[in-house]
Amino acid sequence: MQPKKYIKINGVMKMNPEYKRWKEMQSGGRTPATTVANSSQALPIITNMEEHEAFNADILAAGGKEVRLAESTNATIEMMQEPEISVEAGMSPDTMVDELGAILNKYEVPMGLMNKLMMLSEYQVLEFMIDDSGSMTLTSDTVDEYGRPQTRWAEAHKRLKEMIEILAYVPFNQVEIVFLNRQDRVSLTRQGRDPKTFLRDAFQRIDAAFARSASGTTPALEKIRNSLQANPNMSIARWFFGDGVPNGGMMAQKEITRMLVQRPNPEGNPMTFISCTNEDDQVEWMKDAEEVAPYCSESDDFRDEAAEVSRDQGMALPFSKGFHLIAQLVAAMNPDDLDAMDESVPFTKGVLDNLLGIEHDEQSYRHYFNCFIEAQNMRRVEGPSDQLKKSVRWNYEDFLHAPVARNIPAVQDFKTKLARLGG
Repeated sequence: MQPKKYIKINGVMKMNPEYKRWKEMQSGGRTPATTVANSSQALPIITNMEEHEAFNADILAAGGKEVRLAESTNATIEMMQEPEISVEAGMSPDTMVDELGAILNKYEVPMGLMNKLMMLSEYQVLEFMIDDSGSMTLTSDTVDEYGRPQTRWAEAHKRLKEMIEILAYVPFNQVEIVFLNRQDRVSLTRQGRDPKTFLRDAFQRIDAAFARSASGTTPALEKIRNSLQANPNMSIARWFFGDGVPNGGMMAQKEITRMLVQRPNPEGNPMTFISCTNEDDQVEWMKDAEEVAPYCSESDDFRDEAAEVSRDQGMALPFSKGFHLIAQLVAAMNPDDLDAMDESVPFTKGVLDNLLGIEHDEQSYRHYFNCFIEAQNMRRVEGPSDQLKKSVRWNYEDFLHAPVARNIPAVQDFKTKLARLGG
């Protein structure tokens, strides 16, 4: 008999250890029950309406109170049931919530992130720039589905397809996949197709483009400059997949950062760097650009990002593979929450509720806040910014009641001090 997925432990709903054991036994130990590393401390991930109903049934059976969906999640579900929205995503109003819920469940994505995905329809083009230089054939620090080390080229291929799989279930206008050296271009539009039909064609064309191995140099500056200059009046969300220093070295890195800082309408032209490498020093320029350019984000592979989020947010934030996947897609468009996970500032209760999609009781929020404080206390001091993050004493009541953290004077003061330290 299947155990309950979540039970109350010390007053907070968490994954049931019995369920975790049962789930892993179903696959003979080959598939983990969750991609959240710290499931014994993490808050629940509710991925769809079916899980929400089961979650509430367990709570009510234990004598607890019903957990409502967060305000933004309710609003998003209502929006998805409007015919024009669902048709744009290739589905009917009756099926869109369930079909999107199924893909969110596959990747363990919190329901609250549906709201973020809908932002992708606001851009005229979603452009994915792929580094096809020779160094992309070297080994990355990621593994394939069989646990074998894979190349950076294979990592970029896999991460791109996962992002396109999510896009298939939400409204979008046009996808363009381009490369730094070759002239290949993969242009994707919905054309009235349902997600599965669209994906069959999209995957076939992406696989064909990646079948030829990577070779050449890294004209990243030229590609990014051409993209920004060729379409000055268009709203384009951009992603750059790469593994190293661009042609031109330090001068090129500085010029890319300058262009991103000075680009017009950054909110309408967000930029995301996707690093695919085991040599982090080679992509430090991407992280540097993220620090100073508005609506700009950098994302490493899931394992590295999960370790970083755990260090900055604590073990209660349920950072799953799906959470990481959605952050890759839309963090640059969300500077106050998804792109703020690594700022060592706690989420307010309102923001946490909307991200995870449910209204947490105060005991659950306090658990998250305490885990955040514990993570800062355990932070290893490697420089002045770490010392500052470790020494701040946040006021719980401020974060319990403020809509967003940037409204809190102590947060404003902290960010000013952090900026002075350069990090």
